[in-house]
Amino acid sequence: MTSETSPLAFPPSALFSPSVLSYPKQGALHLLNCDPTTGTCTKSWHDVTVTLIFAALFLIVRAYLYRNVYPYLANRWKVPRNPAARLKFSEQSFLLLCHSVSLLCGAILIYGRVYASCLWGSREGFKHFWIGYPMEHKYLSPVFKSYYLGVLGYWVHHVVTLTTEGIQRREFDRRKAAGETGLAYAINRSDFWPLALHHGITIGLTVVSYFMNFTRGGHVVIVLLDVADIFLPLAKIFRYAGHQKICDVTFAAFTLSWIYTRHYVLLLVVVTIWRDSLVYIPVPSRVWDPWGAESFFSMKVYWLFIAFFGTLQLLLVYWLAMIIKVVVKVVRGASAEDVRSDDEDEVEDTGYCAIEGETPTVGALNSIAKQGKKAATKIKKVVKVAEGDLRKRR
Repeated sequence: MTSETSPLAFPPSALFSPSVLSYPKQGALHLLNCDPTTGTCTKSWHDVTVTLIFAALFLIVRAYLYRNVYPYLANRWKVPRNPAARLKFSEQSFLLLCHSVSLLCGAILIYGRVYASCLWGSREGFKHFWIGYPMEHKYLSPVFKSYYLGVLGYWVHHVVTLTTEGIQRREFDRRKAAGETGLAYAINRSDFWPLALHHGITIGLTVVSYFMNFTRGGHVVIVLLDVADIFLPLAKIFRYAGHQKICDVTFAAFTLSWIYTRHYVLLLVVVTIWRDSLVYIPVPSRVWDPWGAESFFSMKVYWLFIAFFGTLQLLLVYWLAMIIKVVVKVVRGASAEDVRSDDEDEVEDTGYCAIEGETPTVGALNSIAKQGKKAATKIKKVVKVAEGDLRKRR
């Protein structure tokens, strides 16, 4: 194979000789390792740079929206004026924006593809995850490659923000225990470690599917995950804005979409890995040959994918149990409150301010007064019990 048509155009290193290296030097197309003669892209070390650029863009846009846009929307929609509710409103609004854009892009790109029918459970679509592997799978269009690396950058940005939140919360708890007041509010996530594991698995699956030329399956999984991830933040936004009935309806839609996408179609993805991959990938292609034929499907990889998706499914079942608890509460007449993500009890104003040194808000003072009344009521009950015991003794 000549240098002009090399399918794997990595920059020079100990693994690659200059004879197999060729890529255009045209700005963004150069970063995407795009061949202008064919209009297709292959992998390169620049993919790491592109991913980090996307992650940085997400962090910048997030910071701008949190500071300049979401506070205005919170005022318009009458979200309670306390730091916990305002911060969580901003978080859910950003998630809604990102997953809506991701779903729209993913749906446009999947339209007309031979594997699109697997979104509604068609086995005919699933078999195209494997047919023609690896030769027909390693060339990507610039738009699709940008989309895939953008999704990866999004999840990398999530890891950065989750780590930052964990550090901020530890500092918040330490200073609060020391008796300091007027602290900047920090989110407390009840499932911090399951969420961190979820992000790690998602990034792992995205990286492995991209590097090993399994982007068709990865594309479908991304679209599936985006569906439910739109309804959940939307339900939370309605809740913070005080529209409880609309919140309950949206949460019902979220529950149905969660079960269909994550516990039906995603299980079919596991089934197609388990069964169809060994049917449609011929034996000569089931080898680990990353620098030659660019074939990555060995039996070790086969079991690696099953382990990845199995662990992900266990996490999803864990969260499904929490969702069912909320559904049961709604059926019994309570309101929908998602217990999957963070400590919703902290949405009540705790008296801590959004900015250090700021005086407590009226809502914070009212919250403190309510807590004082509750404490007084408990003391009265204890006194009555003590008086009753004393009378009995007399």
